[in-house]
Amino acid sequence: MIDLHSHIAWGIDDGMPNQTDAREALHMAKVDGIEAICSTPHVVPGQLDAQWLHAIRTRQEELRAISDIHIYFGAEVMMNSSFIEELDQKWYPTINGTSYMLVEYDVRKDIHRIPDFMDPLYELDIRGYKPVIAHIERYFHHGLDWNIIHTWQQAGYVLQINRTSIMGIHGKQMEKNAKELLTQGVGHVVATDTHRASGHRIAYLSDAFGRVSKWIGSENAALLFEQNPLAILQGKPVTNLTIQKRRFRFFGR
Repeated sequence: MIDLHSHIAWGIDDGMPNQTDAREALHMAKVDGIEAICSTPHVVPGQLDAQWLHAIRTRQEELRAISDIHIYFGAEVMMNSSFIEELDQKWYPTINGTSYMLVEYDVRKDIHRIPDFMDPLYELDIRGYKPVIAHIERYFHHGLDWNIIHTWQQAGYVLQINRTSIMGIHGKQMEKNAKELLTQGVGHVVATDTHRASGHRIAYLSDAFGRVSKWIGSENAALLFEQNPLAILQGKPVTNLTIQKRRFRFFGR
């Protein structure tokens, strides 16, 4: 398995607090069968400068130096009011230097309360970037809006779902959202969004892999946890899920 969204680098955002915890998380990931992690610390437009970006990269290199599993570099970029203004300064790290960029909205807000939420994605698209929208299930606080989701699909954006939502850690609504998305064939990547070495938001994927396999089959689970994350790291196209619709038998026929 490959974890494409992780705050495992310590001391640079609200993720891992120290190197000791980062080492514990790395060990947990290896035992669980995670063979590679993309370090994606929060990057907040309006709070950036070259010195801060250098500090992030230095810490990521220190993370790679202590890890015995593969570490790749990226960031989770907040699509806030300063996002478009600073986009052309090319400060936002992409995933492993590819055209894929992991981006997020403020999960505390339902997406319907975010003005012009499509604009940052459009601006990325016309500049040749490929948006990977982080934890899409968490922006719909009162149930999925399929008009928005279909718009993202038609635009070709990559849609990421959190392990924590699949496992019900963010509550019943987020678990329901995640299951409904996947059983309807929506989603390209499942990732941990690791923040801690213990508790809920940990470097662990096998439990979610098992649950997703029951929902939509092991071949689709392999796409979400292995094949598509690898394709993104390599800058290649992702593959959509293939959902077999259940056939019912009536009166023995």
